Amino acid sequence: MFNKLITMLQARHLALLVYVSGFFLYGMIPQVRSAEHVSSFLWLHTIHALSGIIFHRLYSPKASTLVLTIVFFTSRIAMIGIYPWLSDDVFGYLFYGKATLHGENLYAITADNPSLTYLRDAAYDLMAFKPHQNIYPPIATIFMTISAWISSEISTSIEHGILIWKSLLFFCEGLGLWILFLALHKRGLSFAPIMMYLSIPLTAIEGIGQAHNELLLLPFLGLIMIIAIDSTIRFREIFLGGLCAVIGMIKIYPIVLLIPIMITGMNRKQIFITILSCIVVILISAMPWFSGIFIGDMSALVGYTTVLTFYNGTYFNGVALYFYRWILEAFQVHDWWLIAPKAVSLTRGIAIIAASIFSKVQHHGVLFSMYVILTIAVCISPKVHVWYLIPIIYIGSIQAQKSLPIISTIMMLTYAMYVVDPPMENIPFEITLWVLMGLTLYLDHKGLLHIFNCDQNKVLA
Repeated sequence: MFNKLITMLQARHLALLVYVSGFFLYGMIPQVRSAEHVSSFLWLHTIHALSGIIFHRLYSPKASTLVLTIVFFTSRIAMIGIYPWLSDDVFGYLFYGKATLHGENLYAITADNPSLTYLRDAAYDLMAFKPHQNIYPPIATIFMTISAWISSEISTSIEHGILIWKSLLFFCEGLGLWILFLALHKRGLSFAPIMMYLSIPLTAIEGIGQAHNELLLLPFLGLIMIIAIDSTIRFREIFLGGLCAVIGMIKIYPIVLLIPIMITGMNRKQIFITILSCIVVILISAMPWFSGIFIGDMSALVGYTTVLTFYNGTYFNGVALYFYRWILEAFQVHDWWLIAPKAVSLTRGIAIIAASIFSKVQHHGVLFSMYVILTIAVCISPKVHVWYLIPIIYIGSIQAQKSLPIISTIMMLTYAMYVVDPPMENIPFEITLWVLMGLTLYLDHKGLLHIFNCDQNKVLA
């Protein structure tokens, strides 16, 4: 018995060492996007994600604070040193922040406008969508501007700009996990949800590593979850409405969380207050850029709606869009390529409403309903990027969704479009990945994924 215990401890320590060390191996891959480098990355990530599953299995559900701290800091420190080479989003963040800091309104004018020539730098050269307005909502732009302001006080180099932005993301992610830690500790629950989040490499690679702004959502999502499950909090509806507005003004799609929150245990008066507080926060946050509406200047509003329409018409890994494009083209529908994205949006709306009604009828908990609705909002879309999974993983870990590590590993394989030169989406391959993810979700729903030792009952409710 003693020897078995020693062997178990050695296996756990080895699993921890292998998993944590894996994050430093990504730095050995040349950080320039090419077919060879992306191929190496995908092989490494797949093996690393498997080591994360083994690590989680050995440490759950009794994850110690020390282990959580070690994994969080070592993995994120390793990723801070990684140059964002899989995505160019961070360069847009830097330029939009810099332009806003100089008083420019990039909702009204495009990044390549000649009047902004004096702001052009290395970030501008590397950013995408130069001929379009700022796609990111106002509160996201505020965070970008804060990062640009701090960076301007230290250095003007792009390396320092990326470091400052990553540091801001690191703070937000750490705060989000700390809020979750406090909620679990207060209720005497296992820290397995935090362990699950940290044992999925995607959260570190796409969060700190590629510097995506999904991490800005985590503190607010954590507060929303805590307030949503506690009906005794004063001014609960005001806080929930305001916080949902904040996450909607960071990334638009999470605002759908208002729906499961309102249909779960709110009366009409509470729903009205929640919606009103949400609208107020949205208007206040948008005022610095869109106040020209009141004097007849519609340039910012027109510019933002234009770029949103454009973005909704682009696609990546959007199986739902592929389906509608094939159907509409087969029936020779006029302007089928313009109608298909709208059909996807309509389908997403119907699916969200249907899932909300089903959750209410089945008396699902608010957190599970939030997880389901957010998953629908992300997956039924013309664009489904890997990093969109970060908030889903954060909320889903609370519900001990065992499918998350497998789905995140499969989703990362969508980068395979860069394994060929020139890069090209392989639609049959992407559909196959979605079928595998759907099968994984089904097995999880049926309770057939016995890959972890975590107790699904010991979650926030």
